[in-house]
Amino acid sequence: MRAMSPVDHAWYRMDSPENLMMVHALMWTDEPLDWDVVRSDVAQGMLDRFPKFREHPVAAGVPLGRAGWEVDQDFDLDRHVVFHTLAGQGDRRALEEYVASQIPDPIDPAHPMWQVHCIDGFGSGSAVLFRMHHSIADGITLTRVLLSLTSTDDTHAGFVEAKSASGPVGLAVELSRSAASEGIRALRHPSRVVDATTAAVRGTRRLLHLATIPQKPRSALAGGVGCAKDVRWTDPWPLADVKAVSRAAGVTINDVLLSSLADALGRYLAEEGTPLESVRVMVPVNLRPLDQPLTADLGNVFGEYIVTLPTGEMAPHERLARMHDIVAELKGSPEAVVAYLTLVAIGVLPGPIEDLSTRVFSGKVVATVSNVPGPRATVHLAGTAVAGIIGWVPGASDVGLGVSMFSYDGGVRVGLLTDATLIADPDRLCAHVTRSLADLQDCLLP
Repeated sequence: MRAMSPVDHAWYRMDSPENLMMVHALMWTDEPLDWDVVRSDVAQGMLDRFPKFREHPVAAGVPLGRAGWEVDQDFDLDRHVVFHTLAGQGDRRALEEYVASQIPDPIDPAHPMWQVHCIDGFGSGSAVLFRMHHSIADGITLTRVLLSLTSTDDTHAGFVEAKSASGPVGLAVELSRSAASEGIRALRHPSRVVDATTAAVRGTRRLLHLATIPQKPRSALAGGVGCAKDVRWTDPWPLADVKAVSRAAGVTINDVLLSSLADALGRYLAEEGTPLESVRVMVPVNLRPLDQPLTADLGNVFGEYIVTLPTGEMAPHERLARMHDIVAELKGSPEAVVAYLTLVAIGVLPGPIEDLSTRVFSGKVVATVSNVPGPRATVHLAGTAVAGIIGWVPGASDVGLGVSMFSYDGGVRVGLLTDATLIADPDRLCAHVTRSLADLQDCLLP
């Protein structure tokens, strides 16, 4: 048995009946897929490159020990490749309902915790749903693995054997080396000390702020959650239009997307009779270099920011400017790395302490929001052009909203994973997201 990394172990234990720690991604085509080719690509592109997809979790053999990974001696690819045909019209709603039905469905840990759903009857084409437990890898890593199936080379997700210093220990070593190197440079160049001290003070202030963040107030986005979920996604926004808005305002594309989300959430809260001046969301931050191949053992290498979204009533350009200032304040802070190292610590603590830590941490935010840049041009799966890609991130504890922003082939889609108990009308929330960006474009573009 190979021990899980502390971070992977933390995610493995974070499941609750209301929120499973499953990452989901969906691709669809306008023409039927050849499932024999898809199955072969999965075998070669996932199983041969990444042995972790043949492994399943095994409980620790000693008290307070970490679970581990063990090769499934009864591995059967047919157990993980699932076939389904949509009923009725086979339209987007039918696909949304099928995906939503899978969100709360656990995968047996006696075998590797992932599935590929091959879906027929989606319009004139097909769809493929990928499900993977968070303990195997984070969402960005899963995206890179899946995109590698759309290419004959390793452009998107090349891999290398894991180095002995990889994982949390390796990261801590690198951080220590960086700090030591910076200290030596400061001795040689005393002027650097002022800059380093300023950065340290700024980081300390940020960490003190995080420690004192209050729990989220009860609202239409914060309350009791259940097992049933809904999924939605927007039509693609032309990436060129989003870039035009960002240039006109002198902000980033991420600022534009977060500002539009803030406006949409503000509209929804006001309509539900629980208006708030702001809400906090968790934003994952990749800590693994995207220009380097993935290691064969995959894993979770990302931190998180707690970002305040201005949801109060204000003009679109004012909200965007405020969003830009909020994000700018976060950049350069140690918050994402500290969040990662916190997960390292949680992963080696007893389960009850992790449960308490998760509830406290999740109790500060109403949503998890990810922004993943995908391929700029059309990719092909099993020789067939992929028409669209979207994914959904899980929320821990009582978080009832997951938002995924994914760019592909000149467009940006936003995917919503909503708790059916908390958010009764996901279509209205999805419509607000689209309308908010349109209002921002009308405000800033001629």
